[in-house]
Amino acid sequence: MKDSIRHKELADFLQTRRKRLSPQEAGLRSDSTRRRTPGLRREEVAALSGISLTWYTSLEQGREIRVSEQVLESLSRTLKLDKDERSYLFALAGQWLPGDPESDAGSNEAISPATKLILDELHRFPAYIVGRRWNIVAWNRIAAEVFGYSDDMNDRERNVVWRMFMMEEYRQLFVDWENIAKGQLAQFRSFYGKFADDPWYNNLVEQLLKSSKEFEMWWPQHEVIHSPEGRKELHHPRLGVLSMDYSSFSLAEDHSMIMTVFTPQAHTGTMEKLDRFFPARV
Repeated sequence: MKDSIRHKELADFLQTRRKRLSPQEAGLRSDSTRRRTPGLRREEVAALSGISLTWYTSLEQGREIRVSEQVLESLSRTLKLDKDERSYLFALAGQWLPGDPESDAGSNEAISPATKLILDELHRFPAYIVGRRWNIVAWNRIAAEVFGYSDDMNDRERNVVWRMFMMEEYRQLFVDWENIAKGQLAQFRSFYGKFADDPWYNNLVEQLLKSSKEFEMWWPQHEVIHSPEGRKELHHPRLGVLSMDYSSFSLAEDHSMIMTVFTPQAHTGTMEKLDRFFPARV
């Protein structure tokens, strides 16, 4: 969406939400006979949100103004926005939506039954889901067998970056570990930038800097990529070499959760190996 269109959409959205909210709903006492139009006045929204009337008026006029996360949170509370409306407000303002302020980020990353069913039905293809902290929150049976996931993994073992740099058995799965690890780190870095104020992220980075010489060497380089698709070659201890493409995409139910699906590359024998080891269900 172009900036000019985005600012116009933001202006229209703020106006509609202001006009639908009565003074009583906003906690104000008002004589309705003195109001020519329903809803709150601009000056009331500005005062309740702790911002100047001039600045708020500029927002409703669609002017190109950079809106901070704090102001967006104030407007969300003043206008009584629900979860979806709050998310839309942040998107229109060009801001990454922060975690729910009433809960610990990443503490409640459950997937829906429908998503779990989709994951399980991909029984021929390894697939897993990571949350906003890159912890594995769900996987299917074939992913467990290929990548070694299990229910008894601790918090660190569930983190895909920690696994890549700190778990020797996991490192040995990848034929070209160095390039794959560098690529994953660059992807993680782009994600990290959105949550750099999260103490959990900073703690993870500090631990990896102390524990992994490769991480310590590559992290200061600030390499950043966003690659939802790619190829990986694995050397499985029982299946041998597996050549697979992967595709990653956000879940509609929570855009900070990412599902990654691995599909065998054609003419490599990978599909036949997986089918022999994990027979197709009837």
